[in-house]
Amino acid sequence: MPSGYNAGMTRTLRSYLSEYPRIMLEAIAEGWSIALTDEQVPEIVERLVAEMTSAANVERVLQRLGESEREALAYVAANGQARAHIVARKYGGLRHLGAGRLEWEQAWHEPASAMERLWFLGLLYEGYGADEGFRGKVFFIPTELLAVLPSMHVALPLFQVKAASPPPIAHYDQDALARDVFVLLSYARNNELRGKRDILSARDLSRLQPRLAGARNPARLQFLQHLCKEARFITFADGAWKPTNEAANWLKGEALARRRVLFLAWLQDARWNELRLLPSVRCEGTNWRNEPILGRQGVLGYLRQCPIGSWWTVTSFVEAMHEVAPDFLRLDGDYDSWHIRDARTGQFLLGFDHWERVEGALIRYLLECPLTWLGVVALGRPKEDEPVDCCMLTPEGAAILGLQEVPVCPRRPFVVQSDLQVIVPREASWYDRFLLERFARWVEERKEFARYALDGSTVRACVASGVSVDQILAFLQRASAQRVPERVARIVRAWSTTKPPTS
Repeated sequence: MPSGYNAGMTRTLRSYLSEYPRIMLEAIAEGWSIALTDEQVPEIVERLVAEMTSAANVERVLQRLGESEREALAYVAANGQARAHIVARKYGGLRHLGAGRLEWEQAWHEPASAMERLWFLGLLYEGYGADEGFRGKVFFIPTELLAVLPSMHVALPLFQVKAASPPPIAHYDQDALARDVFVLLSYARNNELRGKRDILSARDLSRLQPRLAGARNPARLQFLQHLCKEARFITFADGAWKPTNEAANWLKGEALARRRVLFLAWLQDARWNELRLLPSVRCEGTNWRNEPILGRQGVLGYLRQCPIGSWWTVTSFVEAMHEVAPDFLRLDGDYDSWHIRDARTGQFLLGFDHWERVEGALIRYLLECPLTWLGVVALGRPKEDEPVDCCMLTPEGAAILGLQEVPVCPRRPFVVQSDLQVIVPREASWYDRFLLERFARWVEERKEFARYALDGSTVRACVASGVSVDQILAFLQRASAQRVPERVARIVRAWSTTKPPTS
């Protein structure tokens, strides 16, 4: 039984039957072919307990059940307990008739659902339980009945995704978001950023556009700036945004560790609400709220079950979650109190029938936006201008999720060239590169390296800020494994003592 199973563990079948009105006990007795005369309630309860805990009697009653009723009973038995709203969607609910109406209508002769038939037979009971974050009404089978139930097969839904062929157009961000964080931190250290709402102003964005991978994607740009705040890499102090000690520690980490820090900052962020960012819906009202972390955890729990490094269809992922975990976002199964409209038509999306347009859309958004930006999944399209139709859990993404390890690449030194260019390999220390940007000008970014140029203006600005030329040269020597050409050292020293030209 699941660890959360608690509805019927501390009470006996007798105690539950004792709470029923006489008419309900008579209904159960009729279902078990027990003839009653003038027995009092306590006597009826004892007769029922004796008959219902007989394996032979149970088998006889089960043989009279229909297919859906047997399946419903097997489903609850297999789960230990079942959330009432999930069972109701599958097998129908209960009418909860009072004793007077129950006696007047004799409703057990025409049960409204498979669950109600089992209810009138005393095979299922209702209570309150908890499991996996859910607290609410559940159906369960008392332990005495479970002990005598025969083995019943039920095909519980399994999470399975459909394999896809490698797509013609594949997109994998890898560590692009981490590199954008680096760019933002470096720019903030060297410039006065005085925006109040966002870190970067339109002017700053214009300057950084050649360097930021997500400069042309407003949603990703907002995510980048929010994540830097959420991870406490940057703080607003003395009227400007500046990097923090946490940022320095992040820059000193290994490549995968840096990406995992960003992932965890997102995963644990309750303020970044993807449901309210969905372009296809409009969330209204303040008398309800969703929990963004809960939605992410639900999707990630099943993403961890996907094959690593193989393509699968997004549609099959959504359909599989609909089958095995439809309530990942609304554990209580309440699909009527959230005020969500279709952004195009204005239609209220109330009820479980609109699951695909709310939960389904959220799953797709999580896969195609934050999980892609964080480099956990790669996306595939049949053509550049067509929607995403397949995904892949990347090896690095699997490592971020703790599913496997990936080799750590050794650090590589800078290459300081005699033409005053500095080549920074992708595997070089990001913290050293962060320091380099204080006195070197970024030139270009390629797949395997970044190129910087030393010039008089950047060196003089650094010296003016309080860094000595000896410190600059000592840093270059260390970062390049003691391979700074003498010509470079001589020119840098000359720049530090030369006044800048006046206009």
